[in-house]
Amino acid sequence: MRTTTVAAATLLALALAASGRAQSPELQQKVAAARQAAAQNQQALRAYSWLEKTDVVFKGEVKNSKVESCRYGPDGKVQTTVVSAPPPPEEKRGLRGRVIEKKTGEMKEEMEAASALVHQYVPPDPARIQAALAAQKVTIVPGAATAVRIADYLKPGDALTLTLRQGQGVEKVAVSSYLDDPSQAVTLDVQMQSLPDGTDYPGQVALAIPSSNIEVRIANSNYQKLAQ
Repeated sequence: MRTTTVAAATLLALALAASGRAQSPELQQKVAAARQAAAQNQQALRAYSWLEKTDVVFKGEVKNSKVESCRYGPDGKVQTTVVSAPPPPEEKRGLRGRVIEKKTGEMKEEMEAASALVHQYVPPDPARIQAALAAQKVTIVPGAATAVRIADYLKPGDALTLTLRQGQGVEKVAVSSYLDDPSQAVTLDVQMQSLPDGTDYPGQVALAIPSSNIEVRIANSNYQKLAQ
């Protein structure tokens, strides 16, 4: 099965399930097949290494930028190696320096938490999709026949929306979530792209924390097959 059909099959199954016919044996089989196909696509990504460029933006100005080489490890988690990163900022002295250092430390913690959150939503986890189906938390987005919304995907009160690319996989992923509590709202927009073999990957990722005026922009590129 070509991996370009993976996301399409998943979304079709989700949409049908959300329409109220999820109890039919035929549809249950389709949902199970779609989940398996999604898992195959996730597995295909593990055969690649890639470059991930991350820009941290505060009040519209890029404050930090780094490039990392990425690949999946044996445990299924992404392993990163820094390729380039800015030098550490010059140390400030006195009270002003301590205030700046404290604020910088708080921002760094928040940005690291936000960056880690991205990888919990992208790429979507077939097991979480299946759990949402079982809990009847999948709905078709009103006015968007090719989009489905998954409520409580990772945290209570969050939502993940998948939009289909005209039968050629997932076009984009949108997330409404938060960091430690709902007052730290986070929005995540992901533009998906496809490799020549049809494997889908998150090409452009934009994460925003409005309460802190922080944005994290991630661009993934240069996907290379790993040596067997």
